[in-house]
Amino acid sequence: MRPQFEKPIIALEELTHIRTRFQKNQKGKKLNRRMNSLPFRKLQTYIEYKALKRGIAVKYIDPTHTSKQCHRCSTITNVGFHRTFRCPHCGLIYDRDLNASINITHRITSSMGWGTRECPEQPNDVSVVKT
Repeated sequence: MRPQFEKPIIALEELTHIRTRFQKNQKGKKLNRRMNSLPFRKLQTYIEYKALKRGIAVKYIDPTHTSKQCHRCSTITNVGFHRTFRCPHCGLIYDRDLNASINITHRITSSMGWGTRECPEQPNDVSVVKT
């Protein structure tokens, strides 16, 4: 089977101590219960196992501000619980998860020395939101 990409890599956020961070914030009993029932490490281990079988590298990055940072201008803003990311600096409107995945991609490619952090030019009226 021919690989789809020349040098595939799976990038994951380093989720060590995520439960501790949520308990510090005291978001509520219901959210704390949900966080403690999610098997983060089990999922990571499974992904690593499957990737190893196919010869794909798995890299971890620091998750700090991945969903709060604009992937176009790098401005950090508070998104709260909204699903849409809105940058007050450049006007970008994007789905919060897509914005975070682009930031993760930027971090992993720059840490591997594969490219620059710069995005292609986009007009200010770009609006990409998942439906």
